[in-house]
Amino acid sequence: MARGVCRCAGRACPGRPVEVPSRQIMKLTGLRCALYARRSKEEHQAASIEVQTGEGARYIAEQGGELAPEHVFVDADHGRAEFKKRPGLISMLNAAARRAFDVVVVRDESRLGGDTNRTSLFIQDLLDAGVRLFYYFTDEEVMIEGAIDKFMINVRNFASELEREKISQRTHEHLMTKARKGLNVGGRVYGYDNVEVKDGDRRVRVEYRVNEAEAAIVREIFDRYAGGEGLRTLAKDLNARHVRPPRAGKRGTGSWSYSSIYAMVRRDRYRGVVVWGKKEKTYKGGTKVRVDRTKDAWVTVEVPELRIVSEEVWLAVQTRNEEQARTMGTKARGPRARYLLSGIGRCAECGGPMRSDHGKVSYETVLMYSCSWHRDRGPAVCGNGLRRPIATIDAAVIRWIKTHVLREEVILHALKMLRERLAERAKTTPREAPELEAEARKLRVEIERLGEAIVATSDAPTTLVRMMAEREKRLSAVETRLSAIRTAPSVLDLEVRRMEKEARARIEGFEELISRNPEKVRSALERLMTEPFRFVPVETPEGKRYNIEGEIALDALFVTEAPDSGAVPFASPAGFEPA
Repeated sequence: MARGVCRCAGRACPGRPVEVPSRQIMKLTGLRCALYARRSKEEHQAASIEVQTGEGARYIAEQGGELAPEHVFVDADHGRAEFKKRPGLISMLNAAARRAFDVVVVRDESRLGGDTNRTSLFIQDLLDAGVRLFYYFTDEEVMIEGAIDKFMINVRNFASELEREKISQRTHEHLMTKARKGLNVGGRVYGYDNVEVKDGDRRVRVEYRVNEAEAAIVREIFDRYAGGEGLRTLAKDLNARHVRPPRAGKRGTGSWSYSSIYAMVRRDRYRGVVVWGKKEKTYKGGTKVRVDRTKDAWVTVEVPELRIVSEEVWLAVQTRNEEQARTMGTKARGPRARYLLSGIGRCAECGGPMRSDHGKVSYETVLMYSCSWHRDRGPAVCGNGLRRPIATIDAAVIRWIKTHVLREEVILHALKMLRERLAERAKTTPREAPELEAEARKLRVEIERLGEAIVATSDAPTTLVRMMAEREKRLSAVETRLSAIRTAPSVLDLEVRRMEKEARARIEGFEELISRNPEKVRSALERLMTEPFRFVPVETPEGKRYNIEGEIALDALFVTEAPDSGAVPFASPAGFEPA
């Protein structure tokens, strides 16, 4: 604090010096802080997660704030226009709604988003929740106290969105230019190698070159498919022969599938034609989607040296594709799962999804759970051919949930753990009270003296008014924290009772849901699971059966639901094995 003398310009003066803070004001002293960092895929080291978290943590420490490790939220490789699929952002919003911290610190508005409307609404929601927002790069607090503040926030968000659009346009133009030359515009295609063309140490471009070993497999697939063999038959045979499948990055499974062959027999590149731009990426509803472009926007280039399949075979294959399309009509691929564990169950042997299939029990045809990879890719990929009735397995899972989850002991045990945590927290919070009370007294004195200085001065007291507003805001935060500490024991006890009541209501609601609409139980399970359920084949006295192993989160019983939070109104302990 710097000491100065009040200039009264001839007016009566109290005659005492005014406490004028120095420029090194500790803006975040005693406040619980959260740090958010985001990086897009195309961004370089200058905007990396390491730089943002390091600089943000340093700023919080310099300003006297407190940063807990669990309050560092990160989204790596997420674009600034993505709002629905950013887990770090969603987690931060949920924590802010619970008042887990007082302040969010971020580099600047571009880290929050690049959509003018959505970013502005996000900032408004954050401030409405009672959480303050600071940009560490410019050392400023974001406030919405009137129309001018809202306008300035929108202007800055508009600039961020405009920058995103310009980057997207330049990227599209660059890729289109490469496509018109028949060059590699990203990714790999089975049957070709990506070959770098260099000028000294500098990479000039990347070209496709035919890989003769893979090209031979492509020709075999086209010949056999044109001859009438099916996609599943081809996939099973290639897997049985241990032919190396196409690489698919993180999505790859290490085996051939009928869907990969389905795409291959429709790819124009195998006849020496490169087609680029059939789809484009855009943002709708706050998330990235792929949409079809009109045909006149495609880039089509003939590159004869890339031809692998003869024109005669190509035409024969396309004729068969057209016939199958007419036979199948417009039937959508990938029907919606209708059974409890369809799509959320995985084979323990290969990791493939469990699917519904028809089978026989005595002379009766019934629906069965079976491994889809065993059926579609063959025993070389998965040797688990066990099929068990859907009705039996679904009933066993629901029976286990009713018996082991929907019971009094689960609630009592969870509430006991919750009370222990809250009691431990209550022991530590009173230690803060003396420091906070001292800070509150100091702030009141400073506010009083600044008020006297404002009244006494004849000049425009802009700086003094800003200093007073900062202290009033800090005083409000300190008094709120003190109020919470003083009332903590009674408030926490009431909160635990409220949670207990809510948990009981949710369990009763789940019991009603099971009996009234079993199909909705599946969506509840899917949202609640920490990982897919595993179907493990085991030997029993009655024959081979499945053990179902899985883990779902017990704490969801006590989580207040928030938009996009994924909270589900029931939970169970880990692990269950209905035979």
